[in-house]
Amino acid sequence: MEQEALAFNLFLVGHSGSPAGFYRFYIDGQEPVTMNRLSAFTRHVSQKIDEGDFGDRKFTFEISTPGADKPLSDIRQLSKHCGRTLEIETTEGVKMDAKLIAVESNQLHLEEQIPLKGKKTETRPLTLDWDNIKSATIKITFN
Repeated sequence: MEQEALAFNLFLVGHSGSPAGFYRFYIDGQEPVTMNRLSAFTRHVSQKIDEGDFGDRKFTFEISTPGADKPLSDIRQLSKHCGRTLEIETTEGVKMDAKLIAVESNQLHLEEQIPLKGKKTETRPLTLDWDNIKSATIKITFN
């Protein structure tokens, strides 16, 4: 699946399967994944399955993006979210909300909002290695 995804400038970020033959694949891209790209990729995979020999056992597959509420699991997912706030938990257990400014190599450049007295906050630049992040989820806000 990973090789097929790369042909569409996509990458696999997760998958699951069941004993009943239901397989789910989650894909993403460095650019937003539109419904047209997702549909084209799904048709391509379906055609490959039709052409291949996967035995006599019936199965069902589903391909989708992980969804905005799911933690980001691959650093390649991050660049398109520059300017957005992430809910981060480090491997040391520190939790914070920080605005993603840039992604360079394995490092995230962030702006952390430090609460002060009253409703005031102070912005502090912060750089974290992706390897030191236990989870990172986009903080959904409604304006």
